[in-house]
Amino acid sequence: MRKRTLLLAATLTTGLLAALPAGQATAAPAGPTTDFNGDGYGDVALAAPYAKVGGKGMAGYVAVLYGTKNGLDPAKRTVLSQNTTGVPGTAETEDTFGEALAIADLNKDGYSDLAVGAPGEDVGTDVDGGSVTVLWGSASGVKGGTAVKDIAASTHDNWGRLLTTGDFNGDARADLVVGTGGTRSYVLRGGFTRSGGTSGLVEKIGLPETAYALDAMKAGDTDGDKKSDLVLTYRTHNTSHASGSWSKGVAYLGSSDGVDSSSPRPLNGGTSIALGDIDGDGYDEIALGNVFSEEDDQTGSLGGKVVVIRGSAGGPVNGDAPMAVLTQDTEGVPGTEKANDGFGASVSIGDRGNDGYGDLAIGIPFKDDSGVEDSGSSVVLPGPRLSGGRAISQSTYDVPGVAEATDYFGSDILLADVNGDHRADLTVAAGFENNGAGAVWALRAGTSGISTAGVRSFGPGSLGMTSGYGAFGAGLTG
Repeated sequence: MRKRTLLLAATLTTGLLAALPAGQATAAPAGPTTDFNGDGYGDVALAAPYAKVGGKGMAGYVAVLYGTKNGLDPAKRTVLSQNTTGVPGTAETEDTFGEALAIADLNKDGYSDLAVGAPGEDVGTDVDGGSVTVLWGSASGVKGGTAVKDIAASTHDNWGRLLTTGDFNGDARADLVVGTGGTRSYVLRGGFTRSGGTSGLVEKIGLPETAYALDAMKAGDTDGDKKSDLVLTYRTHNTSHASGSWSKGVAYLGSSDGVDSSSPRPLNGGTSIALGDIDGDGYDEIALGNVFSEEDDQTGSLGGKVVVIRGSAGGPVNGDAPMAVLTQDTEGVPGTEKANDGFGASVSIGDRGNDGYGDLAIGIPFKDDSGVEDSGSSVVLPGPRLSGGRAISQSTYDVPGVAEATDYFGSDILLADVNGDHRADLTVAAGFENNGAGAVWALRAGTSGISTAGVRSFGPGSLGMTSGYGAFGAGLTG
């Protein structure tokens, strides 16, 4: 159970489908969303937040894997910790460097940058005060870093427990949102500089009601106005169903003044969030994965669920009328629902068919694959109807490895193009593969969907790191 708790902490940083209107499918983007070295191939970042660094347990490190014409290659990587030259700080016990990750071109130099949270870092005498570091992209890859100042250190702990990025006021400068150990998050307005400078403008974002804790946050454009909208999920209490605990969500639309928190849009709750245009109409949908059981939360389900909220010109459509409510018992979704499978622990949206419709990838890390307890699995559901999907696990033909107890395959998942063909490839993590070391599988998208031909699997040893306990693969983003 402790491993499940740790896994959920790392990934928090997760009905019958109604017919969807076809809409107008949009063209594939001209270039990758994430490109740290500017070579035209999409890149992926991940972390091992519980790994030992310099003899310090749970100090943590992050890795950037650079895309190539053949997909991800662990030989093309950069690994950074707080012991790396040019990165602020020093690796210390239980810093959990990498527990939260977010990507954007924060200094507008044409290269993606990586924001890294270390919520367990002690800052002077402030135990668990937390830190956020921006690692800078360049023509030679990610190198060097700058600390992002905690602008309210006396009011909270765990600065950097959650991170996301977006352009919330439409000024073409990326903003950084930082979540803490409480229920408040902070929008730091761009631009950012390598010397640590920012615009100095900060928005404090609260919740529409008293709550126990934030669970997840992500940004996207749900109303097509070229301003990012902020989606948050939270729990009202740290109690059981019987005591009235609820998992809830809220969306705040972007505006010329930034995040408009004066008009909250209520949503379903969850433990993971993804945004992307599933129905091809130019508005991002919101996928909310919720692993809470019915016993743990009034909004929970037997084996986990994913609720998809439609985007529109007015923003996200009311959460009471979702586009889809998905479980493993939903028609067109592979598998059979069982208690505590964790369906929805991780979610990602990307266009793996290059057809203008976003597809939905879902991690199921606690599923008993082939009867092996908590070995884990995943599914990819094609848009726009999110039906007729495929299950992928270590029991799938041509996928390396063997399903073992508590591997947690699907603990993190990502759909993103890493070989330049404008098809979103699938990257899946098993956070506790090999007794907690963790591992990642990279599968390419083909003309008929995700292919297992040529799939690559690698762990910390492939990156020159030790293979001890670390949850390698946490926070997959790209």
